[in-house]
Amino acid sequence: MAINGKALAAGLVVLAAVVAVGFYYKGGGKGAAKPKAAPLVSVTRAQALDLPVRIDSQGHLVPLKQVDVRAQISARLRAIHFREGDDVRAGQLLFTLDDAELEAQLERTRAQATQVKAQLEDAQRALSRGRELVGTGYISSSALDTLAANVKTLEAQRRGAQAEIDAARVQLAHTRIVAPMDGKTGALAAYEGSLVQAGDSTPLVSLLQFDPIAAEFALPEQHLDALLAARERGQVQVRVQAPGGKMLDGELFFIDNRVNPATGTLQLKARFPNPGHALWPGAYARVELLAGSDPGVIVLPPQAVLEGPDGHFVYRLGDDRKVRAQAVTLLRIQEQNAVVTGVGDGDQVVVEGNQNLRDGSEVQVADAPAAGGTP
Repeated sequence: MAINGKALAAGLVVLAAVVAVGFYYKGGGKGAAKPKAAPLVSVTRAQALDLPVRIDSQGHLVPLKQVDVRAQISARLRAIHFREGDDVRAGQLLFTLDDAELEAQLERTRAQATQVKAQLEDAQRALSRGRELVGTGYISSSALDTLAANVKTLEAQRRGAQAEIDAARVQLAHTRIVAPMDGKTGALAAYEGSLVQAGDSTPLVSLLQFDPIAAEFALPEQHLDALLAARERGQVQVRVQAPGGKMLDGELFFIDNRVNPATGTLQLKARFPNPGHALWPGAYARVELLAGSDPGVIVLPPQAVLEGPDGHFVYRLGDDRKVRAQAVTLLRIQEQNAVVTGVGDGDQVVVEGNQNLRDGSEVQVADAPAAGGTP
């Protein structure tokens, strides 16, 4: 059977290509694929240090005392004796309400009391005469009893009249509204000539205490044991950052009685002297809490600690130049150190080049010869 020339030529070409490829791999041609180089990483050793337990937190400044000043009677506001934003002292007059009607009421009760007093004195004289006459038979015993009952009735009326006088005086005193404490006044909600009502939901003015002032902040629950132990030893210190960066010392005075399960945090309060009113209620506060010392804690550079779906971990280098993913607990970042548990003092941990590693990866340590390389 005749063989087509073109088919024969194509077959020879394919055969030549197969022979060439086989020769290339057998002979180890210059273009042969090389094994992939191990990734280059930098490592550091975990260190055990004695560190102060310093916890940074954020919160807000709040007044230790706040009073909403309201009228206790309904009357026209006659005078305001301060300006909005003034610092006032306890007992200082703030408002005067119109007292004309209450003055008239007080005079009426006094007049009624005077009338009752006169009637009582007349009844007492009549009773005294009756006691003298009952022995002579000029009046009967029942008439004497009537005189005595009249005296008791008028005595009761006198006590009632005196109570009305006292009540009128109290109402009249409510026309002078004074500051119940030292503080700074806020915005006014009423002005001279306004009719103020007893029981209004909106106060006439609010007073806030500025000195001392408090900071409310949250503490992660993992620090609670250290805080309580330091407080027992009297080693708790707290500071707040004032405008300009200056840190002011204060006193921790409140630890909430439960951890918030939704946030895993505990609410705390600390008080700070504020004579110059540099700290302002409602403002953001950066708080620093010192809770004694933490001996022998393990620290790493923060960039060595990675976070995955199951939490924080590091890549620990073994003697075989392979890395293993090691779960750790990140307690805090302090003084440019990550304070962790889960690794030991002296363990080698990858600090650079760890982003693309996998558990069990063989690595090349910077400034060290690669595996299989020439020393």
